[in-house]
Amino acid sequence: MDDTIGGSGRTLEELSAYFDAGRSPRVVAIEEDAECRAMLASMERLSRLTRALVVEESGAVDAGWVDRVLAVVRDEVRAGRDLPLEAIDDRTETTVTEGALRELVRRAGDEVDDVLVGSVELRIDEAPALHVRVTIGVRFGSPMRARADAVRAAIGAALAAHAPAPVREIDVVIDDVFDAGVLDA
Repeated sequence: MDDTIGGSGRTLEELSAYFDAGRSPRVVAIEEDAECRAMLASMERLSRLTRALVVEESGAVDAGWVDRVLAVVRDEVRAGRDLPLEAIDDRTETTVTEGALRELVRRAGDEVDDVLVGSVELRIDEAPALHVRVTIGVRFGSPMRARADAVRAAIGAALAAHAPAPVREIDVVIDDVFDAGVLDA
């Protein structure tokens, strides 16, 4: 499997170093690549969460846990199939990639307080209808059902305007509970 992200020719480690350097000096091959931008956006959300945990808990965030989250994100930012959107007229065709939809879902879920999205799976059946399955980590002490419901609502709202098919179901699986000290995947 190619370890580079998008068409940039850069690896996850190189993107991470670029992110850590404040995205400076600007690298056009990274900034103009949709998969790289999605990866950098996920790094920013993960960075905000880990900074908040460290400040609130005066602890250290397990680097292995962060690496595992970024590895899942790296695999999911790949563009994947083109999914056709409803045509405005017969002369045009508009598509959205699976990667773009996964990033939309991930961003919506990560914006819910005390939640970090782990993985995102999309499936379109023959109807056609969209089925979404996400795994999330919830911060220790946060009400799990309420966080899962909030993630489901945020994803539903985000997909309402952008999905190539009606959303039939959004399954939210809590597979992690994290705090600032020990974060297990």
